Amino acid sequence: MPSNFSDLLQDQRLLRDIIATVALFTGVFSLRYVLLRFIRRRLPKYDHLQLRWASQVRAFSYAILAFGIFAIWAAQLQALAVSFVVLAMAIVWGTKETLACIQGAFYRVSSNAFSVGDRINIEGIRGDVIDHGLLSTLVLEVGQGHQRTGRTISIPNSLLMTSPVLNESLAGEYMLHVMKIPVDRDSNLAELEQRALAAAQEACAEFLNDVRRPIALRYRRHGLNPPLVDPRITYQVVDKNTVNLLLRIPTPVRLERDVEQRVLRAVLGVPQGRDTLPPPAPSPGRQ
Repeated sequence: MPSNFSDLLQDQRLLRDIIATVALFTGVFSLRYVLLRFIRRRLPKYDHLQLRWASQVRAFSYAILAFGIFAIWAAQLQALAVSFVVLAMAIVWGTKETLACIQGAFYRVSSNAFSVGDRINIEGIRGDVIDHGLLSTLVLEVGQGHQRTGRTISIPNSLLMTSPVLNESLAGEYMLHVMKIPVDRDSNLAELEQRALAAAQEACAEFLNDVRRPIALRYRRHGLNPPLVDPRITYQVVDKNTVNLLLRIPTPVRLERDVEQRVLRAVLGVPQGRDTLPPPAPSPGRQ
């Protein structure tokens, strides 16, 4: 305690401000006491004029105190305000990613961008949503060839505020899948198109009627004309030697890989079968 008191005495600026504050309070309250005593003696007791003057004297004294304290401690108050601003900036800077994730969660809820079970694509991360929270969204990754990799990816919700979200679940469990088939321009494009369309019709025949209704309802809900659901092909020129056959085909969200493989096998003339190779035979000498 003595050491703190000695430090206080050595700080001339702080000591001066404390003395000035004490003098301010003493002077203001003394002056107010004198003025109130004068008003009570000169004006009739319980008169409205006496009450009004007494109230004005009190208000004026408080205003002088507030102004005086601010004038005396202005430098310290400014330093304190700067400290609070710096602290607030540090807190915001340190938690900006967390705040962005929370903002992304509110954006997902308000825009109904996706829900559990939907297949989404964010910045090249493609997968099925299995959980979403306040800070992140958990997906089962779907890699090349529309195959699940067995990995789970936690996507920070802050990406929802900076990147577009592609929701492939257009009509619940169905989607319009577009597959790209590059072919030589000198090949028989008409025959390839017929073969691809026939394979697509055969692959989606069992659920083609089931997908028409939900897709039509989704488009009409937004005042749009529903698209044709049947498989169709458009062409895309890549260079002078190659064109892409863009085949759009309706398919269940979880079966687009199987449907795509059936169409590719038909176009390439590969017999239908399992897409995986048989396990290698054991080497001689190994049991």
